[in-house]
Amino acid sequence: MISLDHLIELATAHKVPVTAVASIILITLINRLFFSNHLNSEEAAKKGVSTSRVFQWDPFYGLDMVYSQVKALKNDYYLDWLRRLHQNRPKTFSINFFGIRQICTIESENLKAIQATNFKDFGLEPMRRKTKGAMPFADKGISTTDGKNWEFARFLVKPFFYREVYASIDRVRPYVDRFMALLPEEDGVEFDAQPLIQRWFLDLTSEFIFGESMNSMDHPDRADITWSMLTVLRGGRLRIQFYRFLWAFNWNWWLEAVYKVHDFVNVHIRSTYAEIEERKRLISEGKEVGPERTDLLWFMASNVPEEEELRSQLCLVFVPNNDTTSIFISNCLWHLARHPEAWKKLREEVAACGTEQPTFESLRRMTYLNGVMNETHRLTPNNVVQVRAALNDSTLPVGGGPHGKLPMQVRKGDLVSVTKTVMYRDPDIWGPDADEFHPERHDGLRGTWDFLPFGGGPRRCPAQMMVQTEAGYMLFRMAQKFSRIESRDSAPYTPVMRIGPSNKTGTKIALYK
Repeated sequence: MISLDHLIELATAHKVPVTAVASIILITLINRLFFSNHLNSEEAAKKGVSTSRVFQWDPFYGLDMVYSQVKALKNDYYLDWLRRLHQNRPKTFSINFFGIRQICTIESENLKAIQATNFKDFGLEPMRRKTKGAMPFADKGISTTDGKNWEFARFLVKPFFYREVYASIDRVRPYVDRFMALLPEEDGVEFDAQPLIQRWFLDLTSEFIFGESMNSMDHPDRADITWSMLTVLRGGRLRIQFYRFLWAFNWNWWLEAVYKVHDFVNVHIRSTYAEIEERKRLISEGKEVGPERTDLLWFMASNVPEEEELRSQLCLVFVPNNDTTSIFISNCLWHLARHPEAWKKLREEVAACGTEQPTFESLRRMTYLNGVMNETHRLTPNNVVQVRAALNDSTLPVGGGPHGKLPMQVRKGDLVSVTKTVMYRDPDIWGPDADEFHPERHDGLRGTWDFLPFGGGPRRCPAQMMVQTEAGYMLFRMAQKFSRIESRDSAPYTPVMRIGPSNKTGTKIALYK
């Protein structure tokens, strides 16, 4: 079938009148829509697989859906927009988004399919790398590639998996000590905990990634780079979603932030390369050298000799990683400040541990502490939507047929979007109180595909254990010191989308010893 781009090219070359071109395009689109749907239905019928579709005012490119999503992101009601999208609809359905079929689902069997059982049929590269939406910020990396490129990127983050790293309380303790010392000394003083938590995590993670801490808790001006990183994340999300219209917008605000992040990272990369070369020289001369650095950048630089690729790989770890854990802890405190009974139970569990410092193992055994963290993941997940592009024709286990119980056909090029923020509030899974904060609901629950905040399958988050250790230790220390935590913000949670949602008004609280 002739493509629209080729049709327009021919019409332009032969000076066909504009009205005629418009008519031809309209007929072509209708023809494509009709025959595509007819053929797909025939194929689906042969396979015993049905499709499910939602009515849209623009059936060709789905611009009505695009416009409403842009509006939701711009006006900070994206999570509500997602909930309304799924409201009164089957648990799996399809929409047209920029002319691409997007399958929206909240069924755990389908999540398992794209992340595990049919893993090789679904990927990220068509959306994130091939579209050039992330360029010039990054190209190859753990969150933009598939296949061999992804396997290599996964290898480069191997230090996240070292037990001596993720299980080390000694690594986290000095930074939590400094954080606690910077909290208001007097009881009942209102403050926003979110910026301080952001600086705490920047100091902690910069030591792990670069081998030296930024010490931004003592020097707040050093944390200015975080604002550039947040701009990169927000702009990157928009560029990847609306890559077909990059030419239509002014991206200077985003590019400015990208170059600031690059300048920051380049300093560390070049000094690390220089240190590696100096070490090689000393060894070749038979001279004694000290132990190698153990930070992530050293490991990456030792395996990636080309600066631009190393910067891409590093940026796709450092920039998203810096936002997620700090926002997660801020969200934990946001919920706890509104539920004094939960804070009381957490303190009781902490008090039962005595005066000894917790270990990685003891933190994992704390039922209520882990319930608080899991309930925060459930109600305010960092990973709001899990999207994959179909690399091959495939199927989803459920969503097809008149009752949505049959397998569903997926064509190469389709997008599958698992809306976790809706799945995690599904009353069929969580009961009639699904919108309420109850850490107890996680007692005795084992990891299932209904609730995997760090994902599952080969692409599950490599930092899972590290995040849980860092957040768990921080909450333990705060509950150990403060008898009460109060919310000083009556506004509902208003999500500003970065890599995930962050409350628009921060985490305004008051603490009492």
